[in-house]
Amino acid sequence: MKKLSTYGACAVSVALVLTLWGTVPSAQAVVAGATAHPTAASAAAAGTAAATDKKKPKPKRWKAYKGAFFNNPHVNADRFKIERRIIDTIRHTQKGETIRIAVYSFDRVGVANALIAAHKRGVKIQMLLNDHQDTHAMKMVRAVLGTNRFAKNFIYKCKQGCRTFADQYRNLHSKFYTFTQAGKSKDVLITGSVNLTRNAVYHQWNDGYFMSRNKALFGQFVGVFKDMKHDYNTKQPPIRFCGTPVGQACDDSVDKYTTWIFPKTSKPTDDVVLDMLHKIQCLTPNGSGGYTRTHLALSMHTMRGARGDYLASAIRQKWAEGCDFRVSYGLIGYHTKQILGASTARGRIPLRSTGLDYHPDDDFDLNGDGEDDVILDYYTHQKYFVIQGTYNGVPDTNMVLTGSSNWASLGTAEDEVFFTIQGRNNAKRYLANFNSFWNNGRWSRNAYTTTYTDFRVARMERQADGSNKLVYVTERRPVTTVERDPARAGGRFWEGD
Repeated sequence: MKKLSTYGACAVSVALVLTLWGTVPSAQAVVAGATAHPTAASAAAAGTAAATDKKKPKPKRWKAYKGAFFNNPHVNADRFKIERRIIDTIRHTQKGETIRIAVYSFDRVGVANALIAAHKRGVKIQMLLNDHQDTHAMKMVRAVLGTNRFAKNFIYKCKQGCRTFADQYRNLHSKFYTFTQAGKSKDVLITGSVNLTRNAVYHQWNDGYFMSRNKALFGQFVGVFKDMKHDYNTKQPPIRFCGTPVGQACDDSVDKYTTWIFPKTSKPTDDVVLDMLHKIQCLTPNGSGGYTRTHLALSMHTMRGARGDYLASAIRQKWAEGCDFRVSYGLIGYHTKQILGASTARGRIPLRSTGLDYHPDDDFDLNGDGEDDVILDYYTHQKYFVIQGTYNGVPDTNMVLTGSSNWASLGTAEDEVFFTIQGRNNAKRYLANFNSFWNNGRWSRNAYTTTYTDFRVARMERQADGSNKLVYVTERRPVTTVERDPARAGGRFWEGD
């Protein structure tokens, strides 16, 4: 019988070739070489040099990326969409600026090369990581920066969580990147679900939200980073901020961005996700005797444990109240799925999964216990929630929740980012990503009728005339314990992330 393991092994990263940005000498530097009392000839020469210098092309005035970007692990051209933009941002960060990165995992040699090149040209690099691995990329950067977290440059692994007490269940699970200036864009910030790993590129669906020129919000994230580097031994209080609030306090129904920085104790009577769900009005009178229905889409890496159970119940309740609610997951607890999938007067909530195992017979025994471990080839690592409708009494709300926090028992107990974004265009962008796998039978599956190892796959079949034709068939494979025990998720493509 196959089972799932709690640990994952990291594959070798693919190095990306990076170029260094040179500097063009200014006219002032050329003129500075003249004597205090130049001759006519030397003055003319200096003037000619200055005029010639003005004609030289200036470095391109690069602007930071804006909005949400997504990778697709199934398509070669789309796998690197987020990583390439992060590397591009690093490459455009110039001397005297500071890059701060806090992520769970880091094994991408291409990113390491970009960071080392940035350091060599005078950029300050500061990185905080979880302590579950020590990859080649980490060693490369450490050899250059050192580990003194109070120096101008460092790469440092927190002892489990940075802002919570150290035990095997607490981690630095946040994912955010700040650049004081990249190109002509100041206060560049990136957050979402993406780690700097091969796994994130080749096996996971991820999102990254890019923004700049919000000085107040940027400063608050930098403040969080500076607090995290203390690597506390005791649990720190949660932090709430939103840049400059519209009202007296942060309010996710009106503020463009709001942030929770965890750890934060969660229970059925006090949970940030439950608070959001309770603010959603599913049916809003339209003035013509009918109703406008609120549309909700959840792409969640994992839901499980006691918290997964009570959130599943709240989700199903919103479906029962009339919300158009669709849920897609990578992994889910067996009991959590039973609660989520229980029938209501409207029937069962639409439920699909991006968790796919193409190699059920790989005989991969990760823990050496004699039992074959299940390996997921693909799964969503996203943690986003799209709300389109009435929220907190505000009709026609378009809001997205993203960040690093899973809707599971440890989802608020670690260092996490819980980030909301208001805006119609942004909600449409996330919804388009959701629909790309929801509507594709190769990239997701009906979670009620299939398992991780039983789904529609592409196959070439020989036709009567001797030609080959691509068809999609449902492969029937032995039912495993995969969906019964996702708390023991594992395999070489899995991280507890």
